[in-house]
This record gives sequence, structure tokens and C-alpha cells, in this order.
Amino acid sequence: MSVAFVLTDTRSRLHALDGLRGLAAVIVVASHVFDYNSVPANLMSLLLVSPLGLLVNGPGAVHLFFVLSGYVLALSLSRDARPGRLARFYVRRWFRIHPPYVAAVLFAWLVASMLVARGLVQPTGWAQMPMQKFLRVFLFPSNAYGLLGVGWSLFVEMAMSIVFPLVFALARRVHPGAALGLGLLLLYDFDPRWKFLRFLFDFAIGLSVFLASDRIAQLARRWPRGAAAAAFAGGIALLQLPYAFGLASSGMAGLEEGHSSAVVVPFALGAALLLCAAIHFAPLHRALSTPLARFYGRVSYSLYLFHFTVLWIVEMVVFGRPHSIGAALVVFATTLAVATLVAELGWRLVEKPAIRAGRAAVRVGEAFARRVQP
Repeated sequence: MSVAFVLTDTRSRLHALDGLRGLAAVIVVASHVFDYNSVPANLMSLLLVSPLGLLVNGPGAVHLFFVLSGYVLALSLSRDARPGRLARFYVRRWFRIHPPYVAAVLFAWLVASMLVARGLVQPTGWAQMPMQKFLRVFLFPSNAYGLLGVGWSLFVEMAMSIVFPLVFALARRVHPGAALGLGLLLLYDFDPRWKFLRFLFDFAIGLSVFLASDRIAQLARRWPRGAAAAAFAGGIALLQLPYAFGLASSGMAGLEEGHSSAVVVPFALGAALLLCAAIHFAPLHRALSTPLARFYGRVSYSLYLFHFTVLWIVEMVVFGRPHSIGAALVVFATTLAVATLVAELGWRLVEKPAIRAGRAAVRVGEAFARRVQP
């Protein structure tokens, strides 16, 4: 076996994937800092298509989250073969996603109210959401009328969680290609109200990588030296490809049409290659398995949820809006430091109790089911 490869057990593999998730969360923070600072557009475009572009490729990092979710959700379903696993899956998934989302919305609302009180923002739109809208916001993840900019991706995560067991069954009972084919079919926008279904392709890619993990490991034993590094480089190239296309077609490296169907495929394929590289490319696997990387993996969800609100505070209260790369780097370092502290608190005070509550709800439900059985 080439020293470039590492074949991992499940625990070691998940450690590396936690680190990959943590890296993606930090990239999202960097992306938002540079997006919302007055860095010259031509300089930002050159940065995005350079080898350093991955470090500020927030949209690519979000697709990496989706692909990782497909992989981990498939692992969760495959581990639970007992009757009632579908109910357990939905209960655990709701407690994993929703309580931290509610906490992030409340935090953003409190900060927005503070900014309005200090006269730093106008009391309109997202800055002063009426109380009567809170119930609607709390029913299902969303961007909370602009209060939570990352909330759209939580909507995708929750919606995909609802349909994922069906896609998992399709892949297991028919063929993984059937799930991928369904994902490709749904890239076509049948109706604007169902645009979120285009992201099923990301989850199907993650699911397919999980189902093929043994075959990929066998291939890794036979691949020549340098193949794992090539997969890593290819993943980065695919994640940057939409920006290169944007620069060539419009002169700007931004995704002017958002997460359109045309960019989902390269983003998802690039994320899948990085996922495989994280497992089988030894240098990357070791880097993502370090204590620091795993720490950011552990707090990645809270970091993702709370960082944008922290960025408001850092920009509007501390620094104002910088006008240079150097100033943006200072804002990034400050935002990341404060958001990391908030994320650790979010993990301890919200995420861990919510996970425990989900497990407790499952136990209560199973105990009740046993009692009512004839």
C-alpha cells in the first residue's frame, strides 16, 4: 500500500470527516467576512479563481455540508436495523437541527434589537421582525425574514432529512445509481416552490460514497502513488469550477444566479472527492484528525449558525466596514475568535442538551410502544 493512502476504521474515518466539516464551517465564516466587506470586486474575483479561492468558497463549503450529511445519514440508517428505526431517525434528526436553529434566531433577534437601539441600523426589515411572526419562523427552519442568513440551508437539511429514508431505500433495494438518477432529474426546476429539491443530488452523492465505501477502500489499495493527491486536487478544482465559469462568462467570479442547477453538479462532485480524500489521502486524513480540526468539527453547527450574527457585532460595533484585504483579515480573525467562543457555548448549552433530549424522547417513545402492544 502506498504511504499516500490510509485505510481507516469507522471511528477514525468519522474523526477525519468531523475535521472536514469544521474546515467547511471556517471557510463559510471567511466567505461571509470577505463578501460583506468592501474588498474590490476585481481583487475578490482573482482571489476566488486562485489556489487560495477554496478558503473563501462559502457556497462550495455548504455543498460539502450537504454531501457529508448524505454520507452520515446513510451511516446512521444502516446502523439501526431494529423495528421503528424510521421514527427514531426523524426524532433524533429534529432534535439535532431544530433547537439550535431556534436558539440562533433568538440570538440574532436580540443582537438586531441591540443594534436598532444604538441607532446602528434602521428599524426595518430583518432588523425588527414583528413578534407575531416568531411562531411561523419557529415551525420550520428558514432565513427568519433575513435574521438568519444561513437559514435557507437548514431548510434544505430538514427537508432532505424528511425524504432521505426513501432515497436510502431506493439506493439499497434498487441501485445507488437510481438515487443519483433521481437527483439528476430533480436538478430540473419543475416549479419554483420546489427548488430545494435540486440539492437532493448532493445528498445522493454522499449516500453513494457511503454505499461504495468498501469498494473505494479496495481501490485505494491498488491505486498508484499520487492518485489520492490527485483526487484531493480534483476535488478542489471542481469546487472552484463554477467561479472560473463565472469569471469567463460575466467577468465576475461570483455566483450571480445563486446555487443554480448548473453549479450543483461540480460542487457535489468536488465535495465527494474531498470526502474520499479525507478518508484515504494520508496527509489530509492526519490534518483533519488533529484535536484542533476535530474541535471545530464538534462546534461546526453552532459556528455556522451564530457566526453571521457575531459578524454584525464585529463590523457595526467594533470596526465598521473595512475597505482593504488587510482590514478584512483582522475582521475575520476577530469574528472567528468570538464566534468560536459562542459556538462552544452553543454546543454545551444547546446542542448537547438537544441531542440528549432526542435520545430521551426515543426511549420514552419505545417504552410507550412496548406498553401498548398487545
